[in-house]
Amino acid sequence: MIKSNEEGMIYSQLNKSRKIIETKFSEMIEAYPKHIRSVSKKGLSVKLSLFTIAYNIKKLEKDYYNK
Repeated sequence: MIKSNEEGMIYSQLNKSRKIIETKFSEMIEAYPKHIRSVSKKGLSVKLSLFTIAYNIKKLEKDYYNK
C-alpha cells in the first residue's frame, strides 16, 4: 500500500525501470542461439559472456549508425 506521494513516485520510477530491464533482457535472450554446446561450466560461462559482449557491440553499432 502506498502511504505518501513520495512513495508513489518512487514506486512509479521503479516500475518504469523494471519494464525497461525486462524488455532489454528479453531482447538479449532472443539474440542468443537456441542451443549452446559446452563441455564444462567454465566453457558455458565463456560462451554466455561472449554472446553478451557480441550483443552489446551489435547494439552499440546499431545505435551509432542510426543517429
